[in-house]
Amino acid sequence: MYCDVLDLVIYFRIFQFLGITMIFYLFIIALDLASALNEKVILYTRHGARSPKTYTEIDSKYLWRTVEQDLTFRGLGQHTNLGSRFRSYVKYDDNEKCIYESLEIQASTTQRVVMSTIGFIKGLCPLNYQEILNRFFIEYYQQYSLDPIKFQAILESDFSDPLSLDLHIFDRDNDFMFHGHKKANCPLMKTIQKSQEKSTYYKNFWTQTQNSPAFDEVVRIIQEANPSKTIAKKDVAFSDLEDLQDDYYANSFHGYKFPAPSSDAISLIESVTKTSRYYVDNSQQDEHYAQLTEPFKWTISQLKSTGTFSWYSGHDSNQVAILSVLVDEQYIVPFASALQLLVDGNIVNVVYNDEILKTKICSEGINCTVDQTIEFLSQYISSDLNKLCNQ
Repeated sequence: MYCDVLDLVIYFRIFQFLGITMIFYLFIIALDLASALNEKVILYTRHGARSPKTYTEIDSKYLWRTVEQDLTFRGLGQHTNLGSRFRSYVKYDDNEKCIYESLEIQASTTQRVVMSTIGFIKGLCPLNYQEILNRFFIEYYQQYSLDPIKFQAILESDFSDPLSLDLHIFDRDNDFMFHGHKKANCPLMKTIQKSQEKSTYYKNFWTQTQNSPAFDEVVRIIQEANPSKTIAKKDVAFSDLEDLQDDYYANSFHGYKFPAPSSDAISLIESVTKTSRYYVDNSQQDEHYAQLTEPFKWTISQLKSTGTFSWYSGHDSNQVAILSVLVDEQYIVPFASALQLLVDGNIVNVVYNDEILKTKICSEGINCTVDQTIEFLSQYISSDLNKLCNQ
């Protein structure tokens, strides 16, 4: 009798433990589901790898056969891989096909971004990317098409070979969403940038650059890259070092061994690029207004939306503009760079190429609230861009 009672007590304790454990696990699962339901990403990407911005004589004679700044096969692959990383944020139907209505996409109209967008969608929606792209081109890109015949040819393709498509047919007037920094869109930028280049800081920086031991190596590389030209050291300009940095980055990414600057020379040309991008182009409030008003208005709308996937497919200049107000660190933005606002319930964190950034959005730098994020972004939104840019 005693054993029977003891057995009953033991069984009771076991079932009690299992019951509590089950309730605990159900609670954890419920929390996970709630988190998943509230989690969203607002993603800004740079296009994939491209040819150099400006060809040197060596580039055009021996290395490249494509149009300058065009996306390459490697760049396309980068974005296909990148797209596959964000599938968890997209809604799929029972056949594991992307639901078009769950996608919010803003994309630049340059060839390198249009093709990157195609690659990304192929990675994001592998089972129905043709359907998604066909609809996106009709609903988004058609309004920017300059050639109806070539646009129809794009629609009639199955997007399986994007490199065969002519994507140089799109243009967006007054494009403050992606090109607010361009003088054609905002004439004020020319005035500000000229003022920056006349500043004591800029002049001292350029003097220090010219006196650097690595400057002689940089001049020699520029001369070797353009053998038919006579280029004196005194004639090498600030922009020449920017072009060399771009040329080195694009060429080395594609396996070309020229140019091959030393580590000191790389540091020098990168410092010039950073000074141009962050000081000349993105250090004044009016520059922030021109470059960030439209992107941040869109971002705020996405923070308020119920969607889980919002994607801004753009350029390195867009990420530099955003980073310039978020953090003090100055980054050289790589091809296929991903800058994310990760939203979990009411909490926002910023992730740049898998690194969580401590930003200026809130005093803690991380785990800022949605309201704090909206308040921070709002200070870089102009109420009248046209008036600002044409003053």
